[in-house]
Amino acid sequence: MPVCKVNLRIYNKMDRIVTGTIFGGFARVAVISVRDAVNEEIRLHDLTPLTAAALGRAMTAGVYLGANLKDKDDSYSVSITGDGCIGGVCVAGDGNYTVRGYVSNPHADLPLKENGHLDVGKGIGQGFFSVIKDLGLKEPYTGKCELVSGEIAEDFASYLVKSEGINSAVALGVLTYREGCKSAGGIIVEALPGITEDMLFILEDIAGQFGNVSELLYQKTPEEIFEFYFGHLDAEVFPAHEIKVRCSCNNEKIEGVLTSLGEEECRNILKEQGKIEIFCHFCEKTYRFGEKEVDALWQK
Repeated sequence: MPVCKVNLRIYNKMDRIVTGTIFGGFARVAVISVRDAVNEEIRLHDLTPLTAAALGRAMTAGVYLGANLKDKDDSYSVSITGDGCIGGVCVAGDGNYTVRGYVSNPHADLPLKENGHLDVGKGIGQGFFSVIKDLGLKEPYTGKCELVSGEIAEDFASYLVKSEGINSAVALGVLTYREGCKSAGGIIVEALPGITEDMLFILEDIAGQFGNVSELLYQKTPEEIFEFYFGHLDAEVFPAHEIKVRCSCNNEKIEGVLTSLGEEECRNILKEQGKIEIFCHFCEKTYRFGEKEVDALWQK
């Protein structure tokens, strides 16, 4: 099966999200580049072009959710579960523009579609798009809707309108080649209260030009895309924010997982297996605890 091989030295521009308003504040625009993040995930998880495309699209949607969180410590997780060969996609991040992700079957592969594009929709299949947001409240926010196509862009737009009441146009794409990922990201336009029919007509016309958004992101920077398509629409552009791949697992959190199991359960696992292993799917790090470490944990 084909697997992307990455040479990160090819690239020197940071991943980032460029946001702004147009029509004097009646619509919001986000242009997102996550090329380097996808290349990092290819390296970490040994992804095929198909799974790299699925994860890259989902990570772009996640970055957009994170950018809309009010606090840097707020966090989110996106789960795309389907009956296709990919199995599922999971992305998580926070309001500080960090993101991470993995797919259930990283080596999944399918023949290209007749138009030469990767068949992400078939790879995902039928299932659900789910979001959990931890906003520092007593209970997290949860939203869930059925997948529309499995192509992720349409599914994310459907989630936004059905679960959060946000009318949007979403274009996501990942351009892969034999050495990795050439471009990845998307363009998301959100209609705000008070927008007129004339404004919507203009946005529909512009969104119709994003059919090959991955090629567009390969040719232009996020700033250039914003200026070219939206700069003439009474636009205000905000400072860009760098996007970084970062896992949130650490010894303290893993110890919290063990204490939630209870001492008796941990002792039973030690007795049966001789050690306790906890694996992080995001960064593929394994935490190991022997009798000495478990004793020290409960002495705390």
